[in-house]
Formats: sequence, C-alpha cells, structure tokens
Amino acid sequence: MKCKLTGKEGKGVSAHIIPKSFYAIDPDEKLPTKLLTSTEGHYPKRCPIGIYDNTIVTEEGERIFSEWDDYAAEILLDKKSDFEPMSHNGKIFAFQISEYDYTKLKLFVLSVLWRASVSSQPFFRRVNLGPYEKLLRETLLSGNPQDTNWFAVSIAKWSDHVIGHRMMDPFRTKFDGINYYVIYLEQYIVYCKVDQRVADKTFQAIQLKPNEPLIIVGRELSTSKEQAIIYNIVRKHTKQSL
Repeated sequence: MKCKLTGKEGKGVSAHIIPKSFYAIDPDEKLPTKLLTSTEGHYPKRCPIGIYDNTIVTEEGERIFSEWDDYAAEILLDKKSDFEPMSHNGKIFAFQISEYDYTKLKLFVLSVLWRASVSSQPFFRRVNLGPYEKLLRETLLSGNPQDTNWFAVSIAKWSDHVIGHRMMDPFRTKFDGINYYVIYLEQYIVYCKVDQRVADKTFQAIQLKPNEPLIIVGRELSTSKEQAIIYNIVRKHTKQSL
C-alpha cells in the first residue's frame, strides 16, 4: 500500500489512531471499553482492543508515530502521579509538572488529529482537516511542531473522576470564534486549534509551550456537558447504567 504519511509504498499495518494505552484496556475487565457518539444514526460500540485502521500507514510510517505515542503514555499515564494538583478553595483547577518534552507531546497530539482525519473508521467521521491535513502531514514529517500558536494544543483532565471505559468521538467546535477539535483520551480532553488566528488569552495561558511547565486544566465531569451527553447516549441505546 501507499503510506498516507510518507507517500512511499510498503507493507501496511493495523495502526491505532488513538494509542491502545489510552483506552484503559484491562484483559481481566468484563466490560470492554465502549465508544460513544452523539451523531444521529450511530450507536455505542464495544471496542475491547481499541480502534485501528489498516489503510493509513506502512511499518515505516508507524515507526514515526511510535516515539511520540510512547512518550505521551509515559508522561500522561505512567507519570500522572508526578503532576502536582493546583487548587483554590478546596477545588482542583489544574495539574502541573515542571518539565516535559514539548516537541514529543505536541507531535503526539497532532499525529492523533491527523490520523483521525485520514482514517476510514466511522468513529472519526467528524474529523476533516481539509487543507490543514497537508500542512499537518508536513509538520509530522519534519518533526518540528513549531511555536505554541501553530496548531496550538491545550490539555484538560477530569479532576473528580474519569469516564472509565467510555470514550466519546472527537468533534469540531468553536471557542470565542476560533476553530478547535476536541479529542477524548480516556481521562484527558485535548483541544487542538485548527485556525490561523491566535487563540484568546484564556487558551493562550494553557497552551503547550516549550521550556515551560506543562499545565493541564482540571475539569469536573459531574458538572460538565459531557456528563449529560454520556447519560443520554447510554440511556437511549442500552439498559446498562453508568
């Protein structure tokens, strides 16, 4: 096959769009991860091994992703206890770690967004980068995520409890008129700006930045709009309670 990333012919691989590590997959868990979507006409789907696609990359292309995927799992999952909670009036509003690899973490997020855009899997049907797809591909091939405003990335995390075995499909939205894609990575929510305009001051303050601490915003699932969406989807299509 022709690799969508490198453009070279080679042996295709069944590559995960979102790395398997972010599905909280437990081989002993009786209830596998369930993929949720609010798109009309589509239904929750069990996904015991995560979502993979064999139409995207060859082995060479997959190796490009591997270093970034491994680093993201290391910093966000394996080392999540190293993050220092930041609280105000008894409520956690952010998590911080003093040092991280800006290049690897941002390229991980951008690679997931690009993979979702070129994927043939229905779960990612709402991700369509259009002319930005080529720009993002060139960014991945160069290994240079550029400055903080280029495809700016911000990360949030559920501060009260996690969705646990339920992952919502990514979608496009606007914040103060600026276009973003929202991607759910189990307990994390990633916001990636797909817009030439600079984000507002709120988002600028929490964007990934080189040579600065990594700040992950705390969000409460219990008071979020996602909580209501999740309950509505589950109630509509299954009898299983959350």
